Amino acid sequence: MSFDFEKFANAIENGFKGNCVGYAFVVSYKENWKVKRAGGQARTLINTPPLEMSTNIQFHTASVSKAITAVALLKVLYQREDVSLESSFYKFLPSHWQVHQSLRGITFQQLLNHTSGFRFSGGLDYAALKKDMAAGVKTADIGVREYQGENFAIMRLLIPDLAKYPVSKNAQGGTGIDILQAAEYAAYYIDYLQKELFTKAGLPKLKCEAEAFKTGMCYHFPHNNKAGTDFGNQVLVAGSKGWVMSAAELAKFFRTVHYTENILPSWLSNKMKNELLGYDQIGNTSEGIGFYWKNGGFPGSQNAGELNTLIIGYDNHVQVALIINSELAGNKGMVEIINAAHDDAYKMIKVNADDLERS
Repeated sequence: MSFDFEKFANAIENGFKGNCVGYAFVVSYKENWKVKRAGGQARTLINTPPLEMSTNIQFHTASVSKAITAVALLKVLYQREDVSLESSFYKFLPSHWQVHQSLRGITFQQLLNHTSGFRFSGGLDYAALKKDMAAGVKTADIGVREYQGENFAIMRLLIPDLAKYPVSKNAQGGTGIDILQAAEYAAYYIDYLQKELFTKAGLPKLKCEAEAFKTGMCYHFPHNNKAGTDFGNQVLVAGSKGWVMSAAELAKFFRTVHYTENILPSWLSNKMKNELLGYDQIGNTSEGIGFYWKNGGFPGSQNAGELNTLIIGYDNHVQVALIINSELAGNKGMVEIINAAHDDAYKMIKVNADDLERS
């Protein structure tokens, strides 16, 4: 492929440098990385020990975790011969839960592409999900796409049940069993993803909680010399968010998903992209190159700092994994910056091809 990856990376970097506290990104081509770049600070002096930004420093990945959870659900459904994307999901909820009749025809696919009809505004923990499943949805909302974190938080419970983990049972229910199940489901969800996804991608043991003095911190930009945040422990709300990974680990995971069959068969990883099963959007750049992406973020307006994450891939097999640990200044967003850089590189290929043809 006659694609100038250094020029592509330079253009991306120019969009981030000086516009945030720190950035780290990895450009990959098919199953290999091509360029790694980082700049700024992962931890400032106010959060000792200070660390320069690196593609190997871990951060919470926010809603990019949804795409990771989507891979896990697709994997476990593929492993089962008796369940499919078109199957109803409610049968795999805790047996003592009350499940509203309106939910009983909603499929795994509808959870994955945000057409379940969920319009819940509560939390993402076990108790909130239990309440939401009893409340149900409006029939008119089913089939209408609306982004809802609960679609993927509920997968923290569905995946262990589908994988037949020995979750404690109690037909009578009660506070005690709920507390126990909440912990077990989260632990089994993490265990399944480690064994069936991350290990197969050659990644070490990953967590859904920040490590003190090690995980990168997130700040406001411009930096106000105040302590940032690492967003703490998200084990009990994982699925929609939670995974702590570096830009290098994100890049390795997603190129393994889409350019090997170590985790999913190619037809299924392509289905994930083409039908937005865990991804946010597909489209075309101004040069006509198709792309898919999933972003994530914790807003600075609600936290001691802001986090922005992204995985974006193109039809020419280029992928970018990105982490920014603050607001991004300027009049362009992450996707816009990377698409513009990609178009410039693509134009160069076309010019070179035209020159070669004329010669």
